[in-house]
Amino acid sequence: MIRTHDLTITLVALLILLAVGALSFRNHFAEKPSIKPHRLPWMIICLGCIATAFMLIVHLANLMGFETGRR
Repeated sequence: MIRTHDLTITLVALLILLAVGALSFRNHFAEKPSIKPHRLPWMIICLGCIATAFMLIVHLANLMGFETGRR
C-alpha cells in the first residue's frame, strides 16, 4: 500500500478510537438512574481503545521513520 494511504488510514483509525474511547469513558462514569449493572462493560471497551490507540501511535512513529524495534 502507498505510504500516504497508510498514514491516512492510521490517522482516521486513531481518531475513531479516541472518539469511541472518550464516549465509553463518559458512559462508564455517567450517573446511573438505578442500581442495575451496566449492559456493556464500558471500562473494558475504553481500555481496549486506549491500548489499540497506543499501538497506532507506535505505527505512526514507524511511518515517520523512527525505529521502535530491536533491529
